[in-house]
Amino acid sequence: MKIFSLPFKVAKEVVKRNTKDNRRLTSHRADGGNNIFYLGSETLFFEKLNNRNLINRLKSVQALLNNSTRKPKAIQFDEGVAAQHKVKKADLLNLLPFLSSFLAEYSDSYHNPNLDEKRVKKELIAIDDDYLIFESDVVFIHDNNGMKPYFKWFNKKPTLNNWKLFQEFLIPDLSFLNFDYVAYNNETMEFVWEISYAPAVIYSSNNIEEIVSNSVNQLVTNEEDRETIKEAITKIRIGQSQFRNNLIKSSRNKCVFTGIDDPKLLIASHIKPWKHSENNERKDLNNGLLLTPTFDKLFDRFLITFNEDGELLWSKKRLTPDIIKNLEQGITTAQVKVIIDINNKEYFEFHRKRFSYLEEN
Repeated sequence: MKIFSLPFKVAKEVVKRNTKDNRRLTSHRADGGNNIFYLGSETLFFEKLNNRNLINRLKSVQALLNNSTRKPKAIQFDEGVAAQHKVKKADLLNLLPFLSSFLAEYSDSYHNPNLDEKRVKKELIAIDDDYLIFESDVVFIHDNNGMKPYFKWFNKKPTLNNWKLFQEFLIPDLSFLNFDYVAYNNETMEFVWEISYAPAVIYSSNNIEEIVSNSVNQLVTNEEDRETIKEAITKIRIGQSQFRNNLIKSSRNKCVFTGIDDPKLLIASHIKPWKHSENNERKDLNNGLLLTPTFDKLFDRFLITFNEDGELLWSKKRLTPDIIKNLEQGITTAQVKVIIDINNKEYFEFHRKRFSYLEEN
């Protein structure tokens, strides 16, 4: 599972442009989500099934509900084809922190703004399976453009609680849902689901970088914003998290300014910036420092650097004396000095030259 942070409008564009993925943004009622879910046009949906017996079964359901003498006002239980749905439990557990962060900003559009994260986590862990499993029917509903396939949920007792638990994750206008039909066994259709949120969109597509790049170029006019988004995606794609983990396991596993070694408070900074580095340099631990957020920002913007002996240099032209004085009070290590050797010398030289250029200009 890959999680990419994107602006909302870019996430929507990525979904639209990735034609190989049936992911779509869905809206849910504020009281806990819709009890139906549109499966796309009849033709496209049937193309995914590749099972003649199943298609015939669905067409008979469609014919039943489309009969001019019997157009039900509401679909009844067992008037469709049974469907079983599976969501990876681990994925939902991974999404819980995202859900909580979204609530801080979008609580007015969520059916349960007082979500108990600990309760949901406990209920998920208690499920004795790798998947959260619930059931529905596949039915046809007459909309403005004819009969279309839908998932229709009823109060199916064996899995009702699981469906309600899954509903906890459905945030109006922010949920991206993706379903894959996997099998037709014992007259039951089986689907595996993914759920993610904008701007945190889960993807596993091989061409994700190309899709994001095209989408960003279409939608983001500011060049700096474009590069920031593309860089974030690429970092995740080729293993930025692994780069950080390797730094944490190395001898340079603490911030040189504060001495803090708690991974939650450390950012993996590239000495030679990401966009100027080759792929092998991006993964090279010699091109990395672990820094707390304030000093990571200073280092990333070339407001500080290190001389040939590894000693700290401040920007005297872009930082005021008062700011430098206040920042120095945040330094808690006895001596701020990095070890510069043959392995990282060129990286620090690049950073120092960029620092000098910005000071002079």
